[in-house]
Amino acid sequence: MSWIYTTKTFDRWAKKANLSDKALINAVLEMEKGIIHADLGGSLYKQRVPLLERGKRGSVRTIIAARIGDTYFFSLWVREEREG
Repeated sequence: MSWIYTTKTFDRWAKKANLSDKALINAVLEMEKGIIHADLGGSLYKQRVPLLERGKRGSVRTIIAARIGDTYFFSLWVREEREG
């Protein structure tokens, strides 16, 4: 079982962006299966997380600040992907 934590800033942004908890859980499940979009080193990862009703094409990139064992910390977002 994995634990997922977010910062207050991330929570505020996620609420405005309509980012669901389920999407964060799915991002962590992908990482546990080895699907990592970018390993930035030092337990720092960049992972795409789809927004509600937009799928991965309309996704946001998040930074998972640390992965310590089975604990994940979502700390900030990078940017929204542009369709086109």
